Amino acid sequence: MKKTSKALFLIFLLSIIITNQSVWAVIGISVTPKVPGGWFETISYWDLQAGAGSDLKSEYESDIDTESIDIAETAGSGDNWRVDVKKIDTNWDNDLMISIERMSDGTGPGSISGGVAYMQLTNTDQIFFSGSGDRSGIQVRIKISGVSVINIFAGNYDTTLYYTVVDID
Repeated sequence: MKKTSKALFLIFLLSIIITNQSVWAVIGISVTPKVPGGWFETISYWDLQAGAGSDLKSEYESDIDTESIDIAETAGSGDNWRVDVKKIDTNWDNDLMISIERMSDGTGPGSISGGVAYMQLTNTDQIFFSGSGDRSGIQVRIKISGVSVINIFAGNYDTTLYYTVVDID
């Protein structure tokens, strides 16, 4: 008698699209993803905690330099600014949580503070970090949590992160 087995193959394709918007012409923001199109995470049976019948790892983190943010002011005004962030879901399960944290100060004559602990994103603008003057190469990491074969159907999930720089002088 020939025995056969069937394996359940689940793929969660999480895609984070990165974009930016400038609120004031005096200060500009540029967000560059490490990989064109943003961060993608493929989750498969290899991510099961203890093999067949077990749940998936619940958290996934991007590289520490998944995104690089540059803040530039016209005429070097040295103004104070803040960066707000929100997510806009395209196809997203409410049980999936996305968080971001600032991994570096970047470089430049300005200053920077805040954003060094994971912050869970919502569909409403939240203050991510603040600073003054020009800063470039600010590295950002993304984390997805709440992943589960029990609560979330296999499929493709997409959300877009929007960064906005605001002049606060």
